Formats: sequence, structure tokens, C-alpha cells
Amino acid sequence: MRKLYKNFIRSMVAAGCICLSTGCGTVKSYSGAETTVNAEEISEEQFLEIVSPEKIVLCQVVEPNDVIAFIQNEKMEEWEYVSEIPMQAELQYIIISYEKVTEKFWVEKGAPEISIGKYALYEDNGEFYTEDAFEGDSTYCRIPVSAGEYIMKLAENGSDILYKNDIFASWGINDFGIENEEEAVLKEPDEILKSENEDDYHLYSADELAKVSKEQKLEIFDQDSELVCTMKDLEEIAAFRNQIKRETWLEMECLPEEKSNICEITIYQLERHTREKNLIENEKLILFETQNQYYIHDIIPNYSEDIDDMETFYSISNDIGNYIKKLANQN
Repeated sequence: MRKLYKNFIRSMVAAGCICLSTGCGTVKSYSGAETTVNAEEISEEQFLEIVSPEKIVLCQVVEPNDVIAFIQNEKMEEWEYVSEIPMQAELQYIIISYEKVTEKFWVEKGAPEISIGKYALYEDNGEFYTEDAFEGDSTYCRIPVSAGEYIMKLAENGSDILYKNDIFASWGINDFGIENEEEAVLKEPDEILKSENEDDYHLYSADELAKVSKEQKLEIFDQDSELVCTMKDLEEIAAFRNQIKRETWLEMECLPEEKSNICEITIYQLERHTREKNLIENEKLILFETQNQYYIHDIIPNYSEDIDDMETFYSISNDIGNYIKKLANQN
């Protein structure tokens, strides 16, 4: 059975051998074989996404007939390996595929419940290229112009965006845990699967927070700048920090241009080097949402006139975003 993408050993494409997937025993050649895909060969438990360089999901291809159309229009049998992509080529989109693992062989081998594959699409003066990275190695291809234009058109037209974990739940998988595109775009599939199975984020306690500042305060303001939540108890603040799992945030260069301001969180601690117990602003977190994805603008003020505030942008998981959003809507 032909599957959507051969995700477990993508690096073998470069060696001329492709097809260790969720259960395919076919050898595919890129030197003239014709892409033929039948509806009965496409599992309903797979889909793909087209993601912008800013990590925004623009289009999802979910229905089997649409998956078939995508595969056929990719024209992978016409892809040509190249040693490199032109330096001036610009990243256009990232294509990510998800597929439930059902083949008995792989299930018995302990394969993850979902296989994930991705490649990046580049354009240079009307020519299109792909980069397929696997375990630090990249494979480059020049692809037909019609294939590149097809993907570009899909991205430009967009689609309704479904929550990935809802799709996985419809497959009977409720705890896979991919929350946002950052996890799929910035990490290799094996890194994603490893991180999803590890609770490696730090857990705070009131005693630990007290070592930093014996008094603290946290305020949440809604999108209308109304104060909706105040926390002063260190146990409560520690519980908040544990819920937002800072170690899982993924840093970005900038935030999407189109976004909605959800709330602002201001964190106060005691001013240092003074006997007065003055609570001063230690950090501000601004939560944004766009296309069912959440982002944080993190501002750490610097009280020196010669030094600017430190500003960092993050993409955060939907469960964290929803948790903060719920706190902001307490009124």
C-alpha cells in the first residue's frame, strides 16, 4: 500500500532507496516512474499542512481525495536531486505530513503512533527547490515548476484550520501532544517524539520562589486593559509558573503581523538593594492569538536609561495558551 510520505527513514532517499514508512514495501524510483494513486490506497488517518516561514498554518489537506490530488500534483517522480539550493533562493513554505502508524511490523517494533515528515519549499526566479532534512543531513531537489506553483496556490488560497489534537483524537489517539507548528517545523520527528514523552520542564515551589523574592505579585489584564486576576500567594504563583511550562516555549525572530491581543501578565518582585519593600515590575508577558496558534511577547524591563528592555518572542502550545486565556476571561 502506498502511503503519503515515507517518514521513518527519509534520508535513504539520497541513497536511491525510499520507502520505509508506516507499512509500505514498495521501492519508488524518481527517474521516470508515473505517480498513480488510488483512493483505496490512501488512509483516512493522514493529513498534511502548509506552513509559512513564520510558523503559521495556512492550509490543511485532510480529505483523502485532496491528499490524492496533492500527491499527484507534487510530481515527485520528476524531482531531480541537486547538490545545493541557490543561495538567493527564498524559503516559501514548509510542508508537514502526519500519518497514523497501523502496519503491524512497525507497531510491534515500538514505532510512535504517528509518523511525521516535512520538507521546505524554496523559490528562485521562478524555479522551485525542496530541502528534506533528516538527522542533520539535508537532501535537495529541483522540482517541476507546476508542482511548486500548485503548492504556492494552495497556500495562498488557504483553508479552514483544524486543531491537530482533535484530528488525532478522531484517529483514536488522545495523548500524542503536538500542539503547534513550532514543534514540527523546528524539530526532527524523532526529537518531537522524544520530547512528547518526557516531562522535562522545571516544577516550581513556593519555597523556591521565596529565595528569589519573599514577596511577589502577578496581575493579569484582559484585552481591554481591565485587571481581571491578581495573585500574591507564592503557592498560587508557583502553580501558575508550573502550568505555563516555560521550558517548552519556542523562541521566534518575530511575531506574525496579524494577531489578536488576548491579555497581558505583569509579574512583580521586591526591589533589590533597598530596605524598602517596594514591588517593582520584573517581567511582562503579552499573549497573542492568530489562526488557533498562541504567541508570547516577553518583556523584561531594564531600569537603566542606557540599556533597552530585553524583548523575546515565543510560540507556545495551545494548552498553555488556553490556560492563560481562561484566566484572562475570569470576569
